[in-house]
Order: sequence, then structure tokens, then C-alpha cells
Amino acid sequence: MSSKSSNIIQISSLVILLSLIFLEIINIFNLLGEKLFLRELLFGGDPLREGPMVSSQDIIIFVFILFLSVRLFSKRVKTTIIPEEVAVKLVQKAKAAEKKAAEAEKKVAKAEKKVAKAEKKVAEAEKKTEEIEEELDFDDFDDFDDFDDFENQEPEEEPEEEPEEEPEEEKTISQSSESEDSELDSLLEQASESEDIPTRANRLMAQGNLSGALEVWKKATINNGEKSEYWRGLAHVLDIMGELEKSKIAKEHADRLDSQVIAEKTGRKMEDILADLLDDGILNFSSGSDSVSNDISNSPGINKEDLTLIPGIGKVSAKRLNMQGISTIEQISKMNDSDIMAIINSKKLDSWSDMAKKILEND
Repeated sequence: MSSKSSNIIQISSLVILLSLIFLEIINIFNLLGEKLFLRELLFGGDPLREGPMVSSQDIIIFVFILFLSVRLFSKRVKTTIIPEEVAVKLVQKAKAAEKKAAEAEKKVAKAEKKVAKAEKKVAEAEKKTEEIEEELDFDDFDDFDDFDDFENQEPEEEPEEEPEEEPEEEKTISQSSESEDSELDSLLEQASESEDIPTRANRLMAQGNLSGALEVWKKATINNGEKSEYWRGLAHVLDIMGELEKSKIAKEHADRLDSQVIAEKTGRKMEDILADLLDDGILNFSSGSDSVSNDISNSPGINKEDLTLIPGIGKVSAKRLNMQGISTIEQISKMNDSDIMAIINSKKLDSWSDMAKKILEND
């Protein structure tokens, strides 16, 4: 159920609840002089009449008020199922964080002890200074000189405390927590990589993370650079990011890969396939050195019953057409390409009718 419909239900329930409460207030305090009965009000009869202190209507209304109040004001707790392995790692990570917090508290306590010792030493030094000042006699010149000598004396330097080395146990705890963090990160990375590449890239693009989607496609092209789909995905992200020159290069590379595959399967040259695609975007022999017009002009005679002369129709497709009573190129020229596609069970639509017309025109 959508949030909009849920809000409408809650508002309707609240209105009904307030109406029932208002009705009970009217009946309890007898504001209309007599009791108001809903059944007679809705289905006919005398709605205002005398009645018992607590009628069956009052009991039903109280039950409805209680039900609607519980439904409206109870909190629903949503539970999230976490994989057991991830939950164990999170618990271990929480324990490691607690240990770190305990270690930090110990260090703070040690620092507070050091501050207390320093304050104690300062208080002792101030006390000694006061005692010396009391013992001095400023009327005696020699004593005054002695006081000057005392001021010129350098205070004794206190030995610096060597920093305490971290115990081996604390080191091992910190190292183990770091290893646990790295293991958890690797688990989460494996979970994200379990998605297929196009899905992960599209999810990142939907979140507005274009740089993340770009990294996904870059990694895919590095791992499998022979797949044109990855180069087209890279070109699409670059196009959105405004990198038009780089997007063009990626698209051209994807076209070259597709042309190479088609050339290997059909025996056509890559330059002819690229010229065909650039001409009208369809592999229909409309351009290139092996286009339909060139083949037909060079052929002295054409067998109009040989349906395999039409590009894209092989022996199997010709037999299927013959079984439907279609045996000449002229019949193909008068048909719809969608009907031809259904008969030969082709996976994509091609311009067979136009190519048949060209063959007849050049005959």
C-alpha cells in the first residue's frame, strides 16, 4: 500500500473516531434532551427517544473508539533482517569499539593523575617560596644580596617522564579490530559486486553518483575489453557528464567491436558494415562495396524465384516463405516487413520489401 493511501485511511479513521466521541458526549450529557440512536437515524425511525443509561449502541461505539485509538496511535516496528555473518562482524566491531573506549578512559584517568601530581608540585613550590620570603630580612643589606643570589639561581629541572609504551595486549586488540574492519569492508564489497555490471552502474546513476558509475564501466572495460556493451555504457555516462569527445571515441570503439563480430559471422568486410550502419543504422546492404545496387548491376540475370537473393533471407527463411505460398521476389516486394518477420521467425525487423523492390528495379 502506498503512503498516500495510508495517509487517507488514517485521516478517515481519525474523523470517524472524533465523530463517535462527539456522539457519546451528546448522549452522556443529554445535550439534545433525549438520546440519539444511529440505527433509526440511518434506516428510518425515531432517532431521538428515551433509552437506558448504557445501551447496546454505547457499548458498540466504545469498542469502535478503543479499536480506532489502538490502530491510530500504536507504533509499528519494522524489523530488518541482517545476514548472520554480517551481524557477527558488526557485534565484533561494536566490542572492539567498546574496548577502544575503555582504553581511552584509562588514558584520560592517567592524564588526570599526571595533572594532579603537577598541581601538587606547583603548590609545594609556592609554599616553599612563601617560607623563604618570610625568613628573609630586607633591613640587612647582606641578606638582600643573598636574596638576589637566590633569584639568579636556575631552578632544578625535573626529569622528563618517559612515554609509557603501549602494552602488547592493547596492540593486538587494535590490530585485530583493524583486521575485522577490513574483513567487513571486503564482505560489503563482495555483496555490491554480486550485482551484474549494468544493474550496479544504473543504480549508482540513479543515486546521482556519476563518478561511481564511471568507475564501474571503466573496470568492466579493463576486465573484458572485447564486450561492446561495456563500451556503450561507458559512452553513455561520459555523455551525461559532458565529456562528448571521450563519449564519441567509446561509441566508435563499440561499433568497431560489433562490426568485427558481424564480419566474422557474415564474411563481410568491417568497412562495409560500418558504412552500412552509418548510412541508415540498419544492416541492409544499403552502403559499402557489397551493397545491393552494386551486386545487382554486376549480375547479368536474376532468378526472381530465388528468395535468397534478398539480403537477410537464407535457405531456411526461403523454405518458410515457400510453405506460406510466397515463392517470388515480386511477392516479397508487396508485403509488409512485419509480416515477413513473423513468417521467417526473425529476431529483428529488416527492410526486406525495399530490398526486393531494388532487385526488381535493377533487373
